[in-house]
Amino acid sequence: MKIRYILFLSLFIFLAGCSFKTDNKYKYRVNASNSFDSFKQYYLQGKTRLASISLKRALQSAKSGVDINAIAKIYLGECALHNAVLIKDNCQEYKNIQNITNDKLIQNYYYLLIGKFNKINPDKIPPRYKNFVKYLKQKNYKKAVASIYNIKDTDSKLVAASLVKNNLSYNDIKYIINISASLGYKKAALSWYDFLKSKSTPSQKIEIDKKIKLFNSL
Repeated sequence: MKIRYILFLSLFIFLAGCSFKTDNKYKYRVNASNSFDSFKQYYLQGKTRLASISLKRALQSAKSGVDINAIAKIYLGECALHNAVLIKDNCQEYKNIQNITNDKLIQNYYYLLIGKFNKINPDKIPPRYKNFVKYLKQKNYKKAVASIYNIKDTDSKLVAASLVKNNLSYNDIKYIINISASLGYKKAALSWYDFLKSKSTPSQKIEIDKKIKLFNSL
């Protein structure tokens, strides 16, 4: 009985050790993903210092695994968030390494962000954007805008909205502002408030400026 117990214990320790090694094989990816998620939240909230720290950690984790695709995803993710708050970005950091990446999803996402919709392979794009991309390729911007309402995660809604911002109505932009504000995405909400002025009457612009000034002071 004692021998069987020792054998069982040895086998358990061995299996536990194998499991531990498997779980930690790509630990850098988990760390990079978690740090990038923090960066995304802080950035959209307007917490610049914390966002910068989290982005640096995400890149350090990706680079520690010598994983070019992980690095590319972070660069494109940063570019996407700039778009989300209406800051023009041509994704230059990704462009610098795109020739040594081998992920079609990444490359097609890049085409989406820079507006080269005709180059996008609809089968090689994140699923949340599939309908949006389908209508963009058809140049059916009305349906493309309507599809944004069905995108579940807010940051992706913001990215999609930024790509068709000139086709958005006053109410569409208010929707983007409201969902941003509901999550505490102050930077995003204020950026879209500023854009809302392009669809506003003179009196509405005055009210929007008052709100922007008030929220910037908080």
